[in-house]
Amino acid sequence: MAWNAPFPGRLPSGPALERSVGAKTIRLCKNKDFLLAGQFCRCAYINHDGWLFRYKILHNGSRQIVDFVLPGQIFGIQAVLFRRALYSVATITETSLSAVAFDLLDDGLDRNPRLLKALLWSAACEGAMLGEHLIDAARRTAYERLSHLLLELFVWLRAVGLTEGGSFHMPLTQELIGDALGLTTVHVNRTLRALREDKLVGIEGKVVTIRDFEALALLSDFENSYLGDAVRAIRDELMASDDGEPSAGS
Repeated sequence: MAWNAPFPGRLPSGPALERSVGAKTIRLCKNKDFLLAGQFCRCAYINHDGWLFRYKILHNGSRQIVDFVLPGQIFGIQAVLFRRALYSVATITETSLSAVAFDLLDDGLDRNPRLLKALLWSAACEGAMLGEHLIDAARRTAYERLSHLLLELFVWLRAVGLTEGGSFHMPLTQELIGDALGLTTVHVNRTLRALREDKLVGIEGKVVTIRDFEALALLSDFENSYLGDAVRAIRDELMASDDGEPSAGS
C-alpha cells in the first residue's frame, strides 16, 4: 500500500514489513468482531486493504461507532499502551492486517524511522479526527455531518489511491453511518437523498461520487480540518483542470 501526501512516512507492506519489524499478516472475513473492549492487547495493527470500525456498546445496548478504519491506517496503539482495548473493533469487509507486537515494535522503531514517523502522525491524526467527530455530534446538522464524513472518506481514500476521479467505493450501510453520526437510519436515508437532490453527491449502489467538492467542503467546514492541506490541494487541482466541463465525479 503506497502512502501519499498528506500521509508522511511511506511504510513497507507484506513481506517487507514483516522483515523490518517482525509483523505478521492476518486475514479476516467480513462482518466479524476482531477485538473486544477490555481485551488484553499486545499488538498494533496496520490495515492494508479493508474497512473496519471501532465502537463501544453502552449499558442500554446502543452502539456508538467511534471511527472507521480505512486502508492504510494504523490502529490499536492506545490498546497496546493501556494493555486493554478501549473499544471493540469489527470488520466491514474482508481485511488484511499486519500485526506488530509491541516489544518488536519498540525495537523496530530504532531501525525504521519511517515507521516511527508514521506512528506519530497516526496518533496525532486520530486525535484530530476525534475532535472533528465531537464537533459533528455537538454542532453540525445532519446534512453537515454526512457531508463531512463523505469528504473525510474521499480524501483519505484518494491519498492511498483508492478513488477513481471523484468516485470511491463505500461499503457502509445506513445503520453504520447512523451509529457513527448519531442519527437514525431514517434520518441518514433522508439526508443522503437531500445531498443527491442538491447535486452535491451521487450514489449508485456502493459507489459514491463527489459532484461538488468545494461546496461540500465549505458547508461542513472541512477545509479547516486536520486534512486541510489535502483538501486545498484537491480543490486547486480540480479548479486547475476545469476547462468548462463539470467538476470531478460529474
